[in-house]
Amino acid sequence: MKKSALLLTSILSAFALMSCQTTKPTPPPAAATVPAPAPAPAQPAAGPVIIDPGQSLIQTESLGFSPSAANGARNISFALLFAKAEAVKSWKVVLSSAKGNARSYSGSGAKLPSLIAWDGRTASGSLAPEGAYTASLSVDYGKAYTPGLAKSTSFILDITKPTGKIVLSPELFSPLEAADTLTISIEGAPALARIASWSMDIFDPEWGLFRSFSGKWPSGGVVWDGKGIGGDLVVSAEDYPIIVKLRDEFGNEGSIQSGIPIDILVIKQGNGYRIENSRVYFKDFTADYRDLAPDLARQNVSRLDQLAAKLKKFPGYKIKIVGHAVMIHWDDPAQGKIEQESVLLPLSKARAEAIRQAMIDRGVDPATIETEGAGAGDPLVPDSDYANRWRNRRTAIFLVN
Repeated sequence: MKKSALLLTSILSAFALMSCQTTKPTPPPAAATVPAPAPAPAQPAAGPVIIDPGQSLIQTESLGFSPSAANGARNISFALLFAKAEAVKSWKVVLSSAKGNARSYSGSGAKLPSLIAWDGRTASGSLAPEGAYTASLSVDYGKAYTPGLAKSTSFILDITKPTGKIVLSPELFSPLEAADTLTISIEGAPALARIASWSMDIFDPEWGLFRSFSGKWPSGGVVWDGKGIGGDLVVSAEDYPIIVKLRDEFGNEGSIQSGIPIDILVIKQGNGYRIENSRVYFKDFTADYRDLAPDLARQNVSRLDQLAAKLKKFPGYKIKIVGHAVMIHWDDPAQGKIEQESVLLPLSKARAEAIRQAMIDRGVDPATIETEGAGAGDPLVPDSDYANRWRNRRTAIFLVN
């Protein structure tokens, strides 16, 4: 009985103990986690659609120009064509070379130019540096189209005159002896532009036009027979001024000046010869050929040296030196007679004597030389011909066998 009670007591005690403990149920297995989808990349805000407006154009009308040209274009024009002209907001044209921008023009789309002319000057009014240039056109369309850009072909701004030199062959022209013709060559030196044409004017010693030539480059030069416009031959022992003008393709004109020295011309006459003119300059109303401007005095010495050398080529000939003068009172016979007898005859005789002494000083035999003064007698042209009567003022020399 005691054992049963103890067992029951043990069971009850165990049950009581179990009742006092908190029993935690087993949680169910956790559900599987599905990851959230990644966010989409951010999209840019919506903007204007970029559209090419097409090609605008700027074109030059020529290959170049010269703002200082004597003849030819002094400015250059550019034709402008705008793509999508109705959408243009603003435009700008810039003229530039390797040295930088020289000039610019700009405006709004309200009025679009079809032509722009440039005079070769900067905005300050000074001449732009010469050289190769281009013109660029930039066009702004705002948000409607992409900006437009166009460039012209290269063109030249040229302000330098062409230069060169005159070459004579032979250097001393003797149309009746050593050479029947004179070759006059032009050696040109262009700057930026090519030489296009040339002209040549030959003047008599008093600067009257004697002969002219012209031509296209590069055939620069002539073969001249020594005759003038009227067929008259150059005068012995004179210098004939020559001016050559070179013109480049843009109108710049350069000038070259020189002189054509004419030899002492010995002309066959009967059984002898005639030297029409030794062309020695004298001081007014005197027989003095030394007291002159230095260039004339040196020229006289040179011509007298040439004359002596020429006369020595005719040994055995008698030499007659005849002085000639110009009459001032040619339109008054009475006054002209007085002038001839009291002034011109003694003056021309004294000048012939001065030439004779100069020949003797240079080794010509004095026994072979005689002199005469003709005054205004035997003129080559009328003394009333103011443009040409300088030819009457001369010293003629005759060689008689």
